[in-house]
Amino acid sequence: MYSKAQFLLKLFLLAAFAGGCTAGIATQTNRISTENHLSRLLVQNQLPAPETIKSIQLYRKGNAGNPPIIELGSSRKLILSFDELTALSGQFRIIFSHHDQNWNSSNIPQDWYLDGINELIIGGGTKNQRSTPNYFHYEAEFPSNQLQFKISGNYMLHVVDFSTGTRLFSLPFFVTENAGEIRSWVETKYNTGPRGEAIDRPFSEFIYPKFIDFPQFDLSFYFAQNRFWGDAKKSQNYDFSEEDRAQFHLSEENAYPSNFDFIELRLNEFSVDGQNIIDWLPEKNPPEIVLREDILNFTSDPAASWETIFSNPKNTPDARYANVRFRFQDGGQFSASQGVYLVGDFNQWLLSEENKLAYNENSGYWETQALIKQGLYTYKYAMRGGDDGIDDLSLSDTITRQNQEYTGLVYFQDPDYGYQRLLQAQIFRTGSR
Repeated sequence: MYSKAQFLLKLFLLAAFAGGCTAGIATQTNRISTENHLSRLLVQNQLPAPETIKSIQLYRKGNAGNPPIIELGSSRKLILSFDELTALSGQFRIIFSHHDQNWNSSNIPQDWYLDGINELIIGGGTKNQRSTPNYFHYEAEFPSNQLQFKISGNYMLHVVDFSTGTRLFSLPFFVTENAGEIRSWVETKYNTGPRGEAIDRPFSEFIYPKFIDFPQFDLSFYFAQNRFWGDAKKSQNYDFSEEDRAQFHLSEENAYPSNFDFIELRLNEFSVDGQNIIDWLPEKNPPEIVLREDILNFTSDPAASWETIFSNPKNTPDARYANVRFRFQDGGQFSASQGVYLVGDFNQWLLSEENKLAYNENSGYWETQALIKQGLYTYKYAMRGGDDGIDDLSLSDTITRQNQEYTGLVYFQDPDYGYQRLLQAQIFRTGSR
């Protein structure tokens, strides 16, 4: 094992050696990392996808609803899939980087966290059998015989255009050691939130593995709600009084809202169903769908299934895209100057000008369109505001408590190598204990 002094010396020598030959790469990375994108989903230094990339998925193989979490040394694999809107087949490089618990670069040599060449090549793709718009579908599976992860932690994959070297988008995922034992639950307190809503305080108990010598100094704990990794919160409340374990939780001031809700979007078939889709215009290019209007405080599903919180686009060659028109009725409570945005699985939950609604005086609705593939999705409406720049509760059902999903994350600062190891990543839900 390296000592800390040896570790720092190696990093110094690597930096001195690489200083004159990697300036272009470093400049590009810095430029990407400073961009400010409002989304609970995107983590720090994550690059959102351009408009030409759609229907992105990253999940543990076996079920598209699985989280992007695998165990170190296991045979489990992750699946990346996406579409590129184009009439010509492309080719892409996928490269990987290791990060700390806050998604900053770990600054460790590549051969410490990766066994093999840091590159997957995907190309060709599957061409859709319908035009307007043309697209190619791509999939990649990893780890593989050529590429294995050597340590646990937070990882990011980066999709790069092969011909130009342009980095297109990036996605976070997790490699855990499944070390120690963890038990988690949620305590809900009613009439406690800023608007009088209920709040959720996730709790966990972690029994240390034997190699933990100084848990008070080397362990840190995080929670994420509904897989919004960019909105993960660090626990500042922990108890190390028992010799072999720690308890940690979120305070009331840092708790999650228990009324966070989703609107379900079922687009399995592009046809008028009288419930969700009220008009289908196949003669347009691209074809257009008009949805039934959403009404403030009456549209969300109080019992959304876990599988439909995360996008599940149809990935058969005959799957089509359509411009989907959303219409939102706010009861006259909001002005155009405030700005209302459509956020969902299909746009990485991103508040952007492309997803901003415009008020239609003739219909009395806030309206916008989004190009979406056949499949199942969830979405909601949001405004700019709040401590993190996002207000996605004012336009929700602020009364009904919803079922929520949480992820408990336990990190260990390795004293010899100086990077953050991920010991546990546990998914649990409201009502479980």
